[in-house]
Amino acid sequence: MAEKKHGYASYKRAELLSSLKPFLGKIVNIQTGIEANLSKHSIDKMTSAKALEKSKKNGFTLNEHFELAAKIKPLYESAILVTSHGNLKNPDDPNVLSIKRFVSAAILQSGRKADVLITVKESIANGHRIYSIELDEINKASERFEGLSDAAEKSADRATKTPHVDGSIIARNQEKSREEPK
Repeated sequence: MAEKKHGYASYKRAELLSSLKPFLGKIVNIQTGIEANLSKHSIDKMTSAKALEKSKKNGFTLNEHFELAAKIKPLYESAILVTSHGNLKNPDDPNVLSIKRFVSAAILQSGRKADVLITVKESIANGHRIYSIELDEINKASERFEGLSDAAEKSADRATKTPHVDGSIIARNQEKSREEPK
């Protein structure tokens, strides 16, 4: 049975790649002006077993994950940058400059609301690249986001998880984006 599910995910991944082909390339986030590349590799990562499992753990189906993955362009364009940090999983990798976390609100065809957590990896070799997405219930995502320093104080393991939405982080990021030359 697991093979059948994997086969269905592979089918949905190929279908998604076909529908997103016209959008491959640079997508600009309106809030920050950050151009992130959307590639076939991005689509593979967004729909990997790990990304699908995170959305499933948060109460969403495989089909709901793919439905919102298909909307990555408008979701990234309208997303809010909530945090940027170094490579916590592999801090010795000199190629990775930062990991940025964005959040964008979405409404599924069913009418159900979701937060789409978008990870953008900035590297020397590839610049900014859309790396992954995860669906979360809006109330859960809001509870889950907090500043990295707060998370680190609570436990080292929590610091590696996606930080929670914190109005002060958003305000600082918006302030920074206005000050930085584009």
